[in-house]
Amino acid sequence: MIQQAPTDHSPLAEPMTISFWLWNYFYAIKDGEYFHDLASCVAGLAVRGFNTVRVDAGTGLCHTAAGERRGVIEMHEPFPGFSTLRQMDPRTDPRTQGGCQVDVLEKVIELFTLAQRFDIRVILSSWFYLHTFWFVDDELVEEFFGVPVAERFRRFAVDTDRLLAELKARGLQGQIAFVEIQNEFDGLFYLWGLDKLGTNDEEKRQVLDEFRRWHEEALAFLQARHPDLLFAIDTCHSGIDRAMLPRNAEVWNYHMYYAWGVYTDVFESPVYDPDFDFAQANAHPVVGPFLRRPLLPIEDVRACRKYLPYVGFDWPTRVWLFNNLDAQALPELEHRLADRLVCDLDMYKQRIDTAIQHAADTCAALFPQIALVVGEGTTYCAHPDMRWEEESAAYWELVDYATRRFRDEGYWGCVPRTNSGPEDPSWREYPERLRAATARFLER
Repeated sequence: MIQQAPTDHSPLAEPMTISFWLWNYFYAIKDGEYFHDLASCVAGLAVRGFNTVRVDAGTGLCHTAAGERRGVIEMHEPFPGFSTLRQMDPRTDPRTQGGCQVDVLEKVIELFTLAQRFDIRVILSSWFYLHTFWFVDDELVEEFFGVPVAERFRRFAVDTDRLLAELKARGLQGQIAFVEIQNEFDGLFYLWGLDKLGTNDEEKRQVLDEFRRWHEEALAFLQARHPDLLFAIDTCHSGIDRAMLPRNAEVWNYHMYYAWGVYTDVFESPVYDPDFDFAQANAHPVVGPFLRRPLLPIEDVRACRKYLPYVGFDWPTRVWLFNNLDAQALPELEHRLADRLVCDLDMYKQRIDTAIQHAADTCAALFPQIALVVGEGTTYCAHPDMRWEEESAAYWELVDYATRRFRDEGYWGCVPRTNSGPEDPSWREYPERLRAATARFLER
């Protein structure tokens, strides 16, 4: 049984049911977009059983390197003309153009002010080096990718400190659940090319040790500045190389996309093959039957914005695939996805159990008193017109199984499904299923 929260932070010991909002509360803010009325969105959390929201804190977008307030900045569509995945295109009115001008710090303060009014906690994170840079001006992209790799954790810790000071100055720090410097920091090891360094096992281990030290020093800086708050590490999964894990975190938020494999198993996996022929994709026996004619060229997606060389191979490919799905073929595709989940349901439950065991073993070896949270999970990146997940009894059985397991293992918090915010169909069309999932975790 894992301790739910450090004993010296007892006000935060209540279990957290987490809704996943990412950056959309400061990106999708225009009339005709889901977060235009932020007060309504925050009020809607409790209606669906959520007491916590996990967001991009806008770290780096609120202050300059010198500590000055940035003020209004320009936000863009991440894949102009192709931003059609659920979290990328949060428009309620198709006539609305993506992107906005926004003072990110103002939106963070607004979110916290509303969270205080409605008794909601906030998990602060940053997706900048994974995703948030997709949305910002190229000048900001170049600024942050120009920071030497060894200094990036520290730079974001300093920016986080400035943001926390702004919140404390307004008496809003009581809504902070915990703070992460970087979302899925273990993935950054590869995105930053550190896995390519070192010519032998000893040198590669030294690179890993340095990577961990940068993170530990950044955490220690924040802990010294804010001993009243909890600071976390955030990883892609629980099976992480233990050499990467900082030893001084108070919370471990790991992710568990235990059912994303149903998409790759049914139709996605061929497009990630390095030899996949995009020009002849209609003829592919697995993918072809679900694709439109004529195809949108992959080159158009890869060239739609300057920043794309910093993006991993899989994301432009995924965006290309979902943009090329044939609307007439979606019912058959959804039928196959739903059937595959039913057939493999026990396998996905086993994946949940295995991930939980990995986490338990690592905690026992490194930090037995750390608080555990699952902050992302199940699946992600559905087509906006798909509803097979939301309508599948097997899917919600799997979600129920996961939330019960997290509850029984004493986890401090969990997200029932990553697709759980105002821009997702479950928020509007299936609130009762979200309520059932969150209620299961809160049962004690």
